[in-house]
Amino acid sequence: MTFKPPYPQDMQDALDQFCRESAQIIQLRVKTLQNPPPIIYHYTDDVGLKGILESGQIWLTDIFNLNDPSEVRHGFSHAVNILKSKVANDPPDGKRFAEGLEAFFRQGKIEEVGHHFVCSFSSCGDDLGQWRAYGDNGRGYALGFDDELRAHDRRGLPGFGQG
Repeated sequence: MTFKPPYPQDMQDALDQFCRESAQIIQLRVKTLQNPPPIIYHYTDDVGLKGILESGQIWLTDIFNLNDPSEVRHGFSHAVNILKSKVANDPPDGKRFAEGLEAFFRQGKIEEVGHHFVCSFSSCGDDLGQWRAYGDNGRGYALGFDDELRAHDRRGLPGFGQG
């Protein structure tokens, strides 16, 4: 029994090339990252502060539970449109894939499978926009984390030196 790739060979080749090139872009970006600011701030409300103090952890949030998850949908919409334009004159397999991906997007399936988790920090400890969006409209907290304390948490991560 031979293995049949899930995509047409030309699409699989394009996906493989994309993976290689995106890995190179990421590595170049990591190399050019500036040193992090000496203190980073996490804005939160009283419930968030209580959870952080009780658990000793900052939890990540599903991107679709953020106050503006439309950024993911917006980016995915652009990706679908680019893919459709790229396969417009290609064999039917590529067009079917693009149409299926578009249907997946239009039916709201991205929310069912696209669970990415994030946590936000700011280099500014007194930012009006952050207070409004995350700090209970100025009644919350901006927790500062200094670089020395953070250093041990990023040891061994690609692109970061030993702390």
